[in-house]
Amino acid sequence: MGTFSTYRVLTATVLLLGLVFPLLTSGEGGFTHDCAYAGANLTDKHHWIGVYCLNDDVDIYGFNYSMLDLDHCAGNNAGQLVVYENGNYSGSCENCTFIHDKTLHLSCLCWDMNGGHTNSTLDLNTTLYDSNGAVGCYSVLGNKTWEPAPDS
Repeated sequence: MGTFSTYRVLTATVLLLGLVFPLLTSGEGGFTHDCAYAGANLTDKHHWIGVYCLNDDVDIYGFNYSMLDLDHCAGNNAGQLVVYENGNYSGSCENCTFIHDKTLHLSCLCWDMNGGHTNSTLDLNTTLYDSNGAVGCYSVLGNKTWEPAPDS
C-alpha cells in the first residue's frame, strides 16, 4: 500500500473514531441523564456502583437496577483517577466516596509517583453509559435486574 493510500485509511479511521467514540462514551446525553445513583460498596474487596437505569421498554417506561465493578472503568495514573479499561483503580486508591451534584463523581486518595496520596476526582457521567437498563463502561456491562439483591 502506498503512502497516499495509508494516509487516506488513517484519516478515515481517525474521522470514524471521532464520530463513534463520543456516542460510545456519552450515553446519549450522559450517564446521569438515564440513570439514578442508588448506592455503592466501596471497600477493600468491593468497588461497585448500583444504579437504576432506563431500559428500552417504552411501553412501561421501565428502569432496571444494575451493578458494575468500577475497576473495569477507572485507573490511577500517577495519583490521578483516569478513564482506563480494566484500570483496577482500587489497587492504588483508597478512601473513595461519591460526590453527587449536577453529575456523579468518584473521589479517592490515590498513590502518586512520590509515594504520597493525592486527592483525585473522576466524572462518572463521561465514563459510564446506560445500555437498555444496564450500566456499562467500555465493553463491560453490569448485571440487570428489577431490584437490588437483599445483601447489596
